[in-house]
Amino acid sequence: MKDTTRRIFEKENQAEVSNNMDKRTNQKSFTQLVSLNLLNRQPKIEFKSIDIKQQPQQLNYLTQRNPNVSSLHYRPEIKQKTTISTTEQIYSPITVRQTTSISQSNQNYLNKEQKNPQNKLTYLYGDNILTNYQAQDSIQKFDFLKKHSITTNLRAKMVDWMIEVLTSYKCKDQTFFMAVRLMDTFLHHTTKQHAPQDLHLVGVTCMFIASKFEEIYPVKLQIVHEKIAHKKLSKDEIKDKESQIAQALDFNFVGTTLSEIISMTLQLINQYQKLHQFVTYLAKIVLYDYELISQYNYSSLSAACVIIGCNLLCQESSDEIISQTLQVLNVDKDETVELSNKVLNLAKNFDKLFPNLENLKKFNKNATLDIIKLQK
Repeated sequence: MKDTTRRIFEKENQAEVSNNMDKRTNQKSFTQLVSLNLLNRQPKIEFKSIDIKQQPQQLNYLTQRNPNVSSLHYRPEIKQKTTISTTEQIYSPITVRQTTSISQSNQNYLNKEQKNPQNKLTYLYGDNILTNYQAQDSIQKFDFLKKHSITTNLRAKMVDWMIEVLTSYKCKDQTFFMAVRLMDTFLHHTTKQHAPQDLHLVGVTCMFIASKFEEIYPVKLQIVHEKIAHKKLSKDEIKDKESQIAQALDFNFVGTTLSEIISMTLQLINQYQKLHQFVTYLAKIVLYDYELISQYNYSSLSAACVIIGCNLLCQESSDEIISQTLQVLNVDKDETVELSNKVLNLAKNFDKLFPNLENLKKFNKNATLDIIKLQK
């Protein structure tokens, strides 16, 4: 009995052992997955030789893109440069006059100055830009002080003070011209009657708006309140007046100035370097005089200033330059010559007409020399 029980027990043990062996053969042992060296915490790195012949060829993703690899690191194909024909018609909502012979003659000058991109832009788009300026200048500002109690001398003092303020804060000339234009246009369009004590707030706010419109780093409201207005005007008053000016102008701050028309005209007749500084100085003188500003548009005044500059600084070729100026600005010759005489008399008698206004000479280079040239 004991022998039979022993045999049965041995058979069961053998069957269990055989079953465990089958499982072990089907599964990988732990020692096959992990090296014994790693188990003993003694890593051993073995280096094998690399067969260069069997190494796959690497693709340079900077010059060629592998279609099987979704990578963005590749060099795009070099595109050929395209040339734009200048003879194609440029469509614009503004009616553009025909290209003048002055701009056509600039091609010879353009070929000599290929390195300057501004000359090329002036040649291509100068007529269109000047036409746009003159379209914005078509709105007249006749007698804009008529409904106000502000005198012409008080306005001239404000213009002189604007030169001092904007030059002290290193603003551009265009900022000054725009500030004067905003002040005159607001006094023309506003329905509220302004007293002399209101002009200080109007002038400060117009300078604040012009600096934000023209300057890269405009004058901050805190500086306007503390330094420019000397805390006589609060921040709320300046912001309220800014809102009134915007509503009176129907939020249309875009417009032209004497400086813009003069600059484009001188570029079209190739006299920018010779005449720009002197003609701009004459334009600043013109802004002092209420009669000239209220009776003539900016195009006529610009032509008059350019003609005076040609007669003084370009005497040898003055006739040719004057004819080119009249043609570019499309103004009447007799009226422009008469207006230029008025501007010349104003420049000669500036000290007598505005005796206490010295900021124009103080903050403009070569102002004394220019006055000497005018008086000869």
